[in-house]
Amino acid sequence: MKHLILFISLVLIFAFSLFGQSTKLDDIHLFQTFLKDAPISKTPYGEAGIQYGTSEFFSSFLFGIQGGYPINREVEIDANLGFSSISPDIGDSQSGLTDLTVTGRYNIMPKITNISVGGLITLPIGSEDVGQSNFNFGAFGALRHPLEKNMIITGTLGIDFIETINTLGEDNREASLIIGGGLIYNIDRNLNVLGELNIRTKIDYAFLSGGVNYELPMGSFVRGSLGVGLNDGAPDFAILASFFHFFK
Repeated sequence: MKHLILFISLVLIFAFSLFGQSTKLDDIHLFQTFLKDAPISKTPYGEAGIQYGTSEFFSSFLFGIQGGYPINREVEIDANLGFSSISPDIGDSQSGLTDLTVTGRYNIMPKITNISVGGLITLPIGSEDVGQSNFNFGAFGALRHPLEKNMIITGTLGIDFIETINTLGEDNREASLIIGGGLIYNIDRNLNVLGELNIRTKIDYAFLSGGVNYELPMGSFVRGSLGVGLNDGAPDFAILASFFHFFK
């Protein structure tokens, strides 16, 4: 019921914003749904960052890289890969490579409301020691729409088919619905702030985050975010810092 209320709220926010201006802030990328966004970039881009998170029984550290390559004005390919370290409250720490996630999206509406659809696949090259080595796939739709001159609303709706283990210890596959929404607010020429909420069913995941995106010269940005989990499937707390660059 809580998830339904949050989803309805996001839909209502979008419904009341249909007469916004045309600014889209396409160079500002989301934190939580970096790979599932609406804009198609004009040039390739990449980001490298570190993330620290805490949960009830362990803490984690992740170094990751991600980026995108535009095929043309309508199509873009994105990917991410990382190295993760998990330190449980009891037992030894484990480290290893994460799975490679690859997404592709096609822009079906590039006007005031920017809408794209796409697909996702994870290649199971990661380490089982850090909960990786899973073959997942899915599909999504994403939009951006201006509420006013310096504020953008974002939305993501998708479904992932994820590998899980049932109560008998057997491999299983579950369909997880993904609902995401956010706001990007342009404070001045260089600084933007972002707020995001992501919900995933089947794994009891809801995560709320706030971040900043500060533009440097030559197409670069420094970025950071803080987030808190709203239920047991999400981290209790996470902090991220990264460097983003457009290869123009």
